Amino acid sequence: MTLKSFGISAILLVAASASASAQVANGRFQIGACTTHPEEAIVRLENNVLTFYESVCTLANPVPVDGTDGFSYTGNCAGEGQEWTANMFLIPLQDGAVMRLINDGNVIDYNRCTP
Repeated sequence: MTLKSFGISAILLVAASASASAQVANGRFQIGACTTHPEEAIVRLENNVLTFYESVCTLANPVPVDGTDGFSYTGNCAGEGQEWTANMFLIPLQDGAVMRLINDGNVIDYNRCTP
């Protein structure tokens, strides 16, 4: 097994083991406590578009992740003069209060914030 296929297998294993009871819904999410700063910790999800501090990813090709209410997406991203494609997983946790984002082997949990 190559290192690359091992990493992909690890991501799929993490995604498959997460449990969720609600779909990730549009909204504002933040790492840690919900405040207005730092902007780098905030992500917005609106109609399959993830907006980060200095980049935007349009999510396409949703595929359900077995054992969760989450989906795997192809993220068509742009920011800071660059464009790239990313394989991304969005998995709702804690009845939708947390959005788990798995991207390029990184797992980040964002807390849902009220508007």
